Amino acid sequence: MVRAASARAGLWGNHAYEAAYAMAWNDGDGQPLEGEQSYTLRFEKPPPVDAFWSITMYGLPDYYLVANSIERYSIGDRTPGLSYDDDGSLTLRLQPQRPADDKTAANWLPTPSGHFRPILRMYTPHAAVFDGTYELPPIRRG
Repeated sequence: MVRAASARAGLWGNHAYEAAYAMAWNDGDGQPLEGEQSYTLRFEKPPPVDAFWSITMYGLPDYYLVANSIERYSIGDRTPGLSYDDDGSLTLRLQPQRPADDKTAANWLPTPSGHFRPILRMYTPHAAVFDGTYELPPIRRG
C-alpha cells in the first residue's frame, strides 16, 4: 500500500530542499477551477528559487496533461518569449482559447473543457516558500 501511495504521489519524490509543489483547486474567490472560464495568475515577483519554476496543467478526473493546439503543457521561467509587464511582474493567462493579441498569447497556458488542476513546481526553493514569507498569488477569473 505504501508503494502504491508513493507511486501515485510521485515515486520516491524530491526532498523539500529540492522541490516544492503547490496545487490549486479553486480560484481566489473559492470557486472550482473550470476550463470554460478565463483566469489570470499574476506574479508580482517570481517564485523564489535557485533553479526554475513552472506551472503544469492537468485535467480532471484523470490528472493527465491537457492536450491543446500549441502543445504547451506547462509554462514557467524557462518558457521562451514570455511577456513581462513594465513593472517586472508576470501575468499568465489560463483559458481554453488563444488570447487575441500576441503579447497575452505568449503567456497563455491552455485549459481543458472541464475542471482542471494547475500545479506550480518550484525547484531548489528558497526558505521563503516554506516559512510563508513568499505568498503565492491567487488565480483570478477574468
